[in-house]
Amino acid sequence: MIQRIQTLFLLAATGLLFSMFFSDMAYNSSETIKYTNITALLIMLIVTCTISFVTIFLYRHRVIQIRLTILNSLIMLGLQGWVMWLFFSRPEDFAFSITAVFPIVAAILTFTAMRYIARDEAMVRSTSRLR
Repeated sequence: MIQRIQTLFLLAATGLLFSMFFSDMAYNSSETIKYTNITALLIMLIVTCTISFVTIFLYRHRVIQIRLTILNSLIMLGLQGWVMWLFFSRPEDFAFSITAVFPIVAAILTFTAMRYIARDEAMVRSTSRLR
């Protein structure tokens, strides 16, 4: 259901999360740290990316889609919290890349998609009462 706006929001969130697999989290002049180097971050990235992608295809089951988007937003906020903790406890010479804020942007996109999904569900329920 690509023509729906919530699908585009979920696709953008999936793209942001998927791009984190190939980018650096932190770097200095001699080494780089990737998101995939830390096992817990890798697992959270795999889970959030998978949930975002699967949620796109659950457009016929809007209630399940809403619940999965809420769960995914909470996981992404946890991921962002962990990245922030790593940012504040980093050594002095490391700098974080812009991809460190991708989980919060993806969480905002997912929450916006959830609002549009809920709006569609309310519209479907209101039209079914007329029958």
